[in-house]
Amino acid sequence: MDPLSILFICIGNTCRSPMAEAMARFMGGGRIVAYSAGLNPTGMVAEGSLWTLRELGYPNNGLKSKGIDEVPLGQLDVAVSLIGPSGLRYLPHGLAARLESWSIRDPYGDDEEVYLAVGRILEARILELVDELLDGELPAP
Repeated sequence: MDPLSILFICIGNTCRSPMAEAMARFMGGGRIVAYSAGLNPTGMVAEGSLWTLRELGYPNNGLKSKGIDEVPLGQLDVAVSLIGPSGLRYLPHGLAARLESWSIRDPYGDDEEVYLAVGRILEARILELVDELLDGELPAP
Protein backbone atom coordinates (compact mmCIF):
# COMPACT_ATOMS: atom_id res chain seq x y z
CA MET A 1 0.00 0.00 0.00
CA ASP A 2 1.32 3.45 -0.95
CA PRO A 3 1.79 5.92 1.88
CA LEU A 4 -0.98 8.46 2.41
CA SER A 5 -0.07 12.13 2.12
CA ILE A 6 -1.27 14.97 4.34
CA LEU A 7 -0.73 18.72 3.99
CA PHE A 8 -1.07 21.09 6.94
CA ILE A 9 -1.64 24.76 6.03
CA CYS A 10 -1.26 27.88 8.17
CA ILE A 11 -0.28 31.50 7.59
CA GLY A 12 3.53 31.61 7.85
CA ASN A 13 4.52 27.94 8.04
CA THR A 14 6.43 29.02 11.12
CA CYS A 15 4.69 27.47 14.16
CA ARG A 16 1.61 25.25 13.86
CA SER A 17 1.98 23.59 10.50
CA PRO A 18 5.65 22.55 10.91
CA MET A 19 4.75 20.99 14.27
CA ALA A 20 1.84 19.16 12.62
CA GLU A 21 4.07 17.95 9.78
CA ALA A 22 6.64 16.50 12.18
CA MET A 23 4.00 14.86 14.37
CA ALA A 24 2.08 13.26 11.49
CA ARG A 25 5.28 12.00 9.89
CA PHE A 26 6.36 10.36 13.16
CA MET A 27 2.92 8.95 14.02
CA GLY A 28 2.51 7.49 10.53
CA GLY A 29 5.68 5.43 10.85
CA GLY A 30 6.39 5.46 7.11
CA ARG A 31 2.75 5.02 6.14
CA ILE A 32 2.11 8.78 6.10
CA VAL A 33 3.95 11.40 4.06
CA ALA A 34 3.41 14.75 5.75
CA TYR A 35 3.88 18.24 4.35
CA SER A 36 3.30 21.72 5.68
CA ALA A 37 3.00 25.05 3.92
CA GLY A 38 2.14 28.65 4.61
CA LEU A 39 0.04 31.17 2.72
CA ASN A 40 2.83 33.70 3.35
CA PRO A 41 5.82 31.62 4.45
CA THR A 42 8.27 33.42 6.74
CA GLY A 43 11.26 31.32 5.71
CA MET A 44 11.89 30.08 9.26
CA VAL A 45 10.51 27.63 11.79
CA ALA A 46 10.00 29.22 15.22
CA GLU A 47 12.35 28.10 17.96
CA GLY A 48 9.26 27.61 20.16
CA SER A 49 7.94 25.05 17.69
CA LEU A 50 11.25 23.18 17.58
CA TRP A 51 11.43 23.25 21.38
CA THR A 52 7.85 21.94 21.65
CA LEU A 53 8.56 19.07 19.29
CA ARG A 54 11.63 18.09 21.32
CA GLU A 55 9.67 18.42 24.56
CA LEU A 56 6.91 16.12 23.25
CA GLY A 57 9.39 13.61 21.82
CA TYR A 58 9.08 14.27 18.08
CA PRO A 59 12.03 14.58 15.70
CA ASN A 60 12.18 17.98 14.02
CA ASN A 61 14.88 17.39 11.43
CA GLY A 62 14.25 18.64 7.91
CA LEU A 63 11.55 21.16 8.82
CA LYS A 64 11.58 24.37 6.80
CA SER A 65 9.10 27.12 6.06
CA LYS A 66 7.68 26.89 2.54
CA GLY A 67 4.73 27.94 0.43
CA ILE A 68 1.87 25.93 -1.02
CA ASP A 69 3.53 26.05 -4.45
CA GLU A 70 6.35 23.88 -3.06
CA VAL A 71 4.05 20.96 -2.18
CA PRO A 72 2.92 18.23 -4.65
CA LEU A 73 -0.78 19.12 -4.37
CA GLY A 74 -1.87 16.53 -6.94
CA GLN A 75 -0.57 13.73 -4.72
CA LEU A 76 -2.41 14.73 -1.54
CA ASP A 77 -4.93 12.52 0.19
CA VAL A 78 -5.81 15.05 2.91
CA ALA A 79 -5.34 18.82 3.27
CA VAL A 80 -5.83 20.33 6.73
CA SER A 81 -6.16 24.07 7.27
CA LEU A 82 -5.05 25.00 10.77
CA ILE A 83 -6.55 28.48 10.38
CA GLY A 84 -10.13 27.37 9.85
CA PRO A 85 -12.04 27.32 6.56
CA SER A 86 -10.27 30.38 5.13
CA GLY A 87 -7.07 28.41 4.55
CA LEU A 88 -8.81 25.96 2.23
CA ARG A 89 -9.77 28.77 -0.17
CA TYR A 90 -6.14 29.04 -1.24
CA LEU A 91 -5.99 25.49 -2.56
CA PRO A 92 -6.64 24.87 -6.26
CA HIS A 93 -10.28 24.32 -7.22
CA GLY A 94 -11.02 20.65 -7.83
CA LEU A 95 -8.25 19.31 -5.61
CA ALA A 96 -8.95 15.60 -5.14
CA ALA A 97 -7.84 15.57 -1.49
CA ARG A 98 -10.15 15.31 1.50
CA LEU A 99 -10.36 18.78 3.07
CA GLU A 100 -10.29 19.38 6.85
CA SER A 101 -10.66 22.68 8.67
CA TRP A 102 -9.27 23.06 12.19
CA SER A 103 -9.03 26.33 14.11
CA ILE A 104 -5.80 26.08 16.10
CA ARG A 105 -4.36 29.06 17.98
CA ASP A 106 -1.17 30.56 16.54
CA PRO A 107 1.45 30.59 19.34
CA TYR A 108 3.84 32.93 17.49
CA GLY A 109 5.40 35.35 19.95
CA ASP A 110 3.98 33.58 23.00
CA ASP A 111 5.89 31.74 25.72
CA GLU A 112 6.80 28.06 25.88
CA GLU A 113 3.70 27.23 27.90
CA VAL A 114 1.45 28.39 25.03
CA TYR A 115 3.54 26.55 22.43
CA LEU A 116 3.30 23.38 24.51
CA ALA A 117 -0.49 23.75 24.87
CA VAL A 118 -0.84 24.20 21.11
CA GLY A 119 1.47 21.24 20.53
CA ARG A 120 -0.68 19.01 22.74
CA ILE A 121 -3.85 20.08 20.90
CA LEU A 122 -2.20 19.33 17.56
CA GLU A 123 -0.91 16.00 18.87
CA ALA A 124 -4.40 14.86 19.90
CA ARG A 125 -6.06 15.98 16.64
CA ILE A 126 -3.35 14.47 14.45
CA LEU A 127 -3.34 11.19 16.35
CA GLU A 128 -7.08 10.94 15.76
CA LEU A 129 -6.69 11.74 12.04
CA VAL A 130 -3.78 9.36 11.48
CA ASP A 131 -5.56 6.57 13.37
CA GLU A 132 -8.63 7.07 11.18
CA LEU A 133 -6.59 7.17 7.95
CA LEU A 134 -4.73 4.01 8.90
CA ASP A 135 -7.95 2.23 9.92
CA GLY A 136 -6.97 2.03 13.58
CA GLU A 137 -3.65 0.36 12.80
CA LEU A 138 -1.16 2.89 14.10
CA PRO A 139 2.43 1.73 13.66
CA ALA A 140 4.31 0.78 16.82
CA PRO A 141 6.51 3.61 18.12
